[in-house]
Amino acid sequence: MIKRLTELFERLAAELPPGTASLNVYDVQGAQGTVVELRPINPACADFSVHAEDRSDIVDFSFGRATWEFPYERRYRNGEKYIITEIEEMSRAVIAENCEVRRRPFWATSRIHVGEYTYSVSDLPMFPLPPFGRLRYAPYVSK
Repeated sequence: MIKRLTELFERLAAELPPGTASLNVYDVQGAQGTVVELRPINPACADFSVHAEDRSDIVDFSFGRATWEFPYERRYRNGEKYIITEIEEMSRAVIAENCEVRRRPFWATSRIHVGEYTYSVSDLPMFPLPPFGRLRYAPYVSK
C-alpha cells in the first residue's frame, strides 16, 4: 500500500509547478508505519499526508490537525472506489483550496469538499483560545 501511496503523491507533486511543494516520505519511530506528505511552500496553503501502518490495512489521511481513518471513515465503505482513488480525490481537493477549518471555543471542525460530498471531522476538546472563526486555505496554484 505504501508504494502505491508514494507513487500517488509523487504524481501529484509532479503536476504542480516547480517549487510549489515538497514531497517527504519517512518512517514513523518504533516501526509504526510510513508517512507520505506534501508540504506547500506557501504557508497559506494546507499541507496533507497519509500514514500507512505496518502490517495493517489502516491508512490515515490528514490535513492540518484533522485525520480520517480508512477504512472506517471512508465515503465509499462498500468498495465503490479504491482507497487510493478516494485519497487522490481528497488530495486534489486540498490542492485546489476546497478545504477549511472552523474553530469554535472548544472544538474545531475540518472539512474537505470533494464535488457534492463533504468530509468532516471535529477535534474535541480544545482550549478556548482565539482566534475563532473560519480558515480557508489558499490553492497550491493561483487560478
